[in-house]
Amino acid sequence: MNDRERIAHLMKSLNLSARQFAAEIHVQPGTISNMMAGRNNPSLEVMKRIMERYPTLNPEWLIADREPIWRTEPGKEPGLFDTMAPDPKNRVVRSAVQKEEPQVIATPQKKISRIVVYYTDNTFEEFTTALKIS
Repeated sequence: MNDRERIAHLMKSLNLSARQFAAEIHVQPGTISNMMAGRNNPSLEVMKRIMERYPTLNPEWLIADREPIWRTEPGKEPGLFDTMAPDPKNRVVRSAVQKEEPQVIATPQKKISRIVVYYTDNTFEEFTTALKIS
C-alpha cells in the first residue's frame, strides 16, 4: 500500500468521510481531497497531525506499511499497571486510617519595618512606616 491507500484505509476503518477526517486532524478538507485524488502526496505535517490525533496508531504502519495498524485497540489505551502481572506475594492489606485534624500553629504577628521601591532609572524610594500584617 502507498501513503494515500493507507490513509484511505485508516479513514475507512474509522468510518470517517474525507471531510470528517480533515476536521479530526485539523487540516483543510481540500488537503485530504487532493491526496485522495492523487494530485498531492501526504506531507510530513499531515502525517504528524494524524499521529497526534490517533496516538495508538502505529507510526511504522502509517509511514512504512509495517503491521500492525494499531499499537493498542483504539480508545483503549493501556493504563499504568496493565502490563504488570499480578504477584501473589504482594497483597494489599487494608487498615483503618485515622483522620487527623490539622493543627494550627500560632505565629507571632510580624510588622513591616521597611519597604524599598526600585525604579528603572536607578532611583529608589524607601518607606519606613511600621505596618501590621494580618
